[in-house]
Amino acid sequence: MNPVHLSTLVLYCAMLLACQPKPDSSSRTDSTDVTENKGTVDGSNDFLIVPGERVGPVTATTSEVDLLKRLGSSVVTAGDTLYGPEGDTFLGTVLYKGTPDEVQITYNDEKRTQPEAITIRPQLLDDEGNPIKNLAPSRWTTADGLRIGTTLKALEKRNGKPFKLWGFGWDYGGALSDWQGGKMARLTNNRFTLSLSLGPPPTRTPAQEKAYNKLMGDGEFLSSSADMQLLNPIVEVIRVEFSR
Repeated sequence: MNPVHLSTLVLYCAMLLACQPKPDSSSRTDSTDVTENKGTVDGSNDFLIVPGERVGPVTATTSEVDLLKRLGSSVVTAGDTLYGPEGDTFLGTVLYKGTPDEVQITYNDEKRTQPEAITIRPQLLDDEGNPIKNLAPSRWTTADGLRIGTTLKALEKRNGKPFKLWGFGWDYGGALSDWQGGKMARLTNNRFTLSLSLGPPPTRTPAQEKAYNKLMGDGEFLSSSADMQLLNPIVEVIRVEFSR
């Protein structure tokens, strides 16, 4: 073939390829199953909770040093003192401290290389116990939308039946104690545990306040009880623990 003709043909093919429409990324469908959706490749720029695998960038093998390298000191508070129930204290790592996205990480080792639990626990009330005004919602969520602020009634719907939780007003107040064999029981297995604690809505009607006072103490209550239904508490804490 004449070299001039060959050059013309190559140029024409290149122009055709350049004009081809690019694939529409919005047409792709992603899994919404809570145990399968991986989010971004390394989890460094998302707020996805994947039980048994990661909470954003934190996996069972992510060290504090890794987090500092990946997210920087503006996000990571290293060697922070964390407070647990019954006066226990721990040395751990905090991400996004003082924001609605705050996360507390405790470890299995003193060098803080093996995360034991990741706890999402944003501050919803000020020091005087009043709701913080104009507080942005926490961005942490599972693939199917379980997040801080999910209501008791929404959890019942997810579970397919009532569940049990501890009464309010003590160290383990509002902790979910038994899914009663419902669909959400899958969040506890031999690989991981995703646990929840609920609390009363930040603003309450007089009737809700009366119901709340009936639900205090270290006894278990069914979510289907009249007082729980009236109060309709919300998820305040999400905790993911890795099995070793």
